[in-house]
Amino acid sequence: MNRRRPIPCSPYHWQPEAKPSSLRYDLLLDGAVRRYPDGREVCQDSPAGWREYKRRLEIMLSRQGHMCCLCDKRIRSLVDATFEHQRRRGMGAAFRDDRIYNPRGEWMNGAAHWVCNGEKG
Repeated sequence: MNRRRPIPCSPYHWQPEAKPSSLRYDLLLDGAVRRYPDGREVCQDSPAGWREYKRRLEIMLSRQGHMCCLCDKRIRSLVDATFEHQRRRGMGAAFRDDRIYNPRGEWMNGAAHWVCNGEKG
């Protein structure tokens, strides 16, 4: 009978390498938001990106007095609200812009009901 020694276990802690800065965009807020050369900002699909998206949504709701920008009815909670993008998102969100103020300081985008935003398309 051949007895083999067990394979020694050592703690292995793999850490992903930090992504280098891209020529196409800059990362803001520890990678939660991408800023493109044309000024657009896009919240990322990550926990930090979702927190920033919700924070911006809360700001838009408070500036609109918790009213939908499409139907002018009250939005009861943050769960019922979503971004209403001023410019279409098309091409798989290639034109998406999640800013709430433009460079001149004017309001941009708005908060709307999920249903209203879905009906608008």
